[in-house]
Amino acid sequence: MSEFAAVLPKLIMLVLITLALAIESFGSAVVRRALLLTSAALALLGFVYSFWLLDENLRLWSDALVIDNFAVFTDMVLLVLVFIVILAGLEGMGRSGDAGDFYLLVFLSLLGASVLASAGNLIVVFLGMELSIIPTWALVAFRLTDRDGFEAALKYFLMSIFAAALLLYGFSLIYGTVGSVTIPFQGEVETTRLLLAGIALVLAGFAFELAAFPFHQWLPDVFDAAYAEVGAFLSVAPKLAAVVALVRILSGLEGQSDAWTYGVAVLAAATMFWGTLVAFAQTTLKRLLAYSAIAHAGYALVGVAAGNQPGMEGAVLYFGAYGTGVVGAFLVLSVLAGRGFDDQLANFRGLGRTHPGLASIMTVFLISLTGIPLFAGFWGKFSVFWGAVQGDLVWLAVIGVVNSALSFGFYGRIIQRMYLEPAPLEPAPPALGIGADEINWPLRLALGLTVGLTFVLGVLPRLLFQAVG
Repeated sequence: MSEFAAVLPKLIMLVLITLALAIESFGSAVVRRALLLTSAALALLGFVYSFWLLDENLRLWSDALVIDNFAVFTDMVLLVLVFIVILAGLEGMGRSGDAGDFYLLVFLSLLGASVLASAGNLIVVFLGMELSIIPTWALVAFRLTDRDGFEAALKYFLMSIFAAALLLYGFSLIYGTVGSVTIPFQGEVETTRLLLAGIALVLAGFAFELAAFPFHQWLPDVFDAAYAEVGAFLSVAPKLAAVVALVRILSGLEGQSDAWTYGVAVLAAATMFWGTLVAFAQTTLKRLLAYSAIAHAGYALVGVAAGNQPGMEGAVLYFGAYGTGVVGAFLVLSVLAGRGFDDQLANFRGLGRTHPGLASIMTVFLISLTGIPLFAGFWGKFSVFWGAVQGDLVWLAVIGVVNSALSFGFYGRIIQRMYLEPAPLEPAPPALGIGADEINWPLRLALGLTVGLTFVLGVLPRLLFQAVG
């Protein structure tokens, strides 16, 4: 396969960036929406093309980029995600004069995440991570008049700079020990204090990107302040790419699994417990999803800690499976925002009677996030727990199962409010179960696609496992 064919999905992402720049040249809302629809079509085309790249194993440009199933799976998830984000914001942001700036930032971060997942050496890992993070600072603070958004973006900026310094220093220590930046590192590496310090610093840097405890403080404020579409993007894209890069680096240190396995395992356990327990105290859905996302980062780290092929594959697969639920929940928030509701959990009272279609869709996403069978989220959790059992970390798998059961407490509380509590407002006339005036066709399509993926991947998990296996 030619280099051009191997990197075509990334070239499509470059075209998306060019289209976003072109949007700024047109004052017509019709032209802007046409360009965004073209961008969505290109993203879908890139997703379909990516199927032909599965089972390839290529190293390009002096091993700078790797095209394998992990990289291709990441591109597939990213392209579907950006397709959904474009549709979700088409009627709102698409009519705005700021559409070009907004989607330019999204597409730049998209490309950075793709490069990060395909990185074949430490230098490209750092460049990809920075390109995936830097545009999101501006996305969080996109509403310049929103003081909370500015404060959240500032916190995000300061912590990401700190994490980047840790990561870069860790890379320098690893390079100083092994004498190479190419992943995997050649030959068995001798364990030294310098190498252990480098691994610890790298783990700290990636823990920030994944919002793992105790590097999670930025995430709740960011989710709370950002647009729902931004929250959907941030909950999946940078995290999936980061876990792929972390898997590459750790598995590339041959003979060093004892140096990081139990450190990652403890990090995973602490992250799961912290995210789960603090989520119970939240009164808004965005902050609840933020702490839920922290817990889900812990589940993904369970697979990393396993240190075996099933665990590593499960860690990569996890964000693809979990992503359908969390993206869908943010889309429901977007619908509610269009009706003038904020994300207070009290606003979900009686939703099952006033808007039964919307409530049923939200229930599907919440059940998937809990990890109940026949939904995509179940297979994400199953894969990492199975990897932990295979890696003799049964205690960590048990902790994961316990936290998964506990999570039904706060997800189930939302379902209870939708169906068992009286509505605080007068019912709106339903149309297909959802008020027609509250949901436009692109957002309806995005919701339908997300629900479909949650069901299909739950019933046919082979589609997930074949993509990363």
